Amino acid sequence: MIGGKNMSGMYVDIQKSNSFLRKVFLYMIVGIVLSVVTPISLYFVAPKFLGLALQYYRVLVIVELIAVFTLSFRVYKMSSGTVKTLFVLYSMLNGLTLCTIGFLYDPMIVLYSFGITLSIFTVSAFYGFKTTEDLASYSRFFTIGLVSLILVSLVNLWLGVSSLYWMITVGGTVLFTGLIAYDVNRIRNMSFYLAEEDGEDVEKYAVMGALSLYLDFINLFLYILRFSGKKR
Repeated sequence: MIGGKNMSGMYVDIQKSNSFLRKVFLYMIVGIVLSVVTPISLYFVAPKFLGLALQYYRVLVIVELIAVFTLSFRVYKMSSGTVKTLFVLYSMLNGLTLCTIGFLYDPMIVLYSFGITLSIFTVSAFYGFKTTEDLASYSRFFTIGLVSLILVSLVNLWLGVSSLYWMITVGGTVLFTGLIAYDVNRIRNMSFYLAEEDGEDVEKYAVMGALSLYLDFINLFLYILRFSGKKR
């Protein structure tokens, strides 16, 4: 067993900590790949089914919300296999709802935005992992910022104010860039305390960590896309 001390002076099993972190990022990558591959596969294999899925867009969004809330509030009452299945289902459904972007934006703009998002995510995640500061102290700031962003966005759906739209876009980009660093820092610190947990709980924590980073990535991508180009 290889061990060391974290910044709090607590003994850490480095191997278990790194193994947990690898699982989190692996699950996150799997989620993003599924979100990309699912609509593309349907487009070439079963375009009629893809059209049907887009027709029932609102139903899919409701199912997504149910999956996310189920994962968030009932994760400890479910098996790790069920948690993984729900995460996979959510990632695939999210891919179907997000594929509407392909009809709204030029494909090159989508790829360009994805590349920028990946770059920002990498830099922000690296900072969150490497910093010696515990970013948990910013939890209230991010919570207030996220709630405010949602409320202002909902209000602007009715108002349609152009200047407010761009303020929301800038605010969302900054907020989710910070959230990536915050969540990676939180997950890294969480990994220090998992040495005594059994395999079932570790898998659940890994999936929930991956879900947080997945949502950060997707939301950042959507705000970057708003910067990158106009809708068709």
